[in-house]
Amino acid sequence: MKKVIVTGASSGIGQAIATRFSQNQWAVLMIARNEEKLAALKKALPNSDYLICDLTEPTAITDLADSLNKGPVDALINNAGIYTSQSVDDDEDSTWDQHYQTNLMSAVRLTRICWPKLKVSQGCVLNISSTLGIRPIPNTAAYSALKAAMNNWTQSLALEGAPLGIRSNALCPGLVDTPIHSFVNSDSPEDKEIYQTVQSLQPLGRTGKPEDIATMAYHLCQDEARWITGTLLNIDGGILLKS
Repeated sequence: MKKVIVTGASSGIGQAIATRFSQNQWAVLMIARNEEKLAALKKALPNSDYLICDLTEPTAITDLADSLNKGPVDALINNAGIYTSQSVDDDEDSTWDQHYQTNLMSAVRLTRICWPKLKVSQGCVLNISSTLGIRPIPNTAAYSALKAAMNNWTQSLALEGAPLGIRSNALCPGLVDTPIHSFVNSDSPEDKEIYQTVQSLQPLGRTGKPEDIATMAYHLCQDEARWITGTLLNIDGGILLKS
């Protein structure tokens, strides 16, 4: 049985990814901060387990090393992330530091830990990035810049991993219906209006669902995708085609 590690697995895209792999007979190790949600998922998903970790803390990630390296690792999916909207006028170092630690360095540290196991399995790293790492929008400087860094790092990993048989790719979702966006599933009239406006901007007529991302995440970790590495794949309903 192959094994995948999924960060940020307690909700949204991470939960959908963990579910998809479990449904296809992979052993799934889920990492997040919310133990209550992870415990419920473990009951629902066969062959799953979890570790509690605050991925903004470097020492907390280091402490996971022994647990992460028990048994094989065939795929590492770095999905954990935060999103905040902030203008230059309100910009603070703390915003950048938080995005740096969560959206980039947590993935770097976990990949470093899992790299020896990925060499053995000739596995893959899949980073969940964003279309904002390709084309930013106003008031998302920290988030967009760190996702751009993740994209560049993904391709560096692909070059370094290729001689070892390790593949590295990134998915760049557009707007997906997850709790990271406060207006999704909100009952307030203002948020409902924002949501409808956002929906109307999508060329395919709707925002994404976590399952849309999970489907491609699963494919890219299969043997059928063995000639795909260094790819930044947009899953965005076509929104990047609009100027």
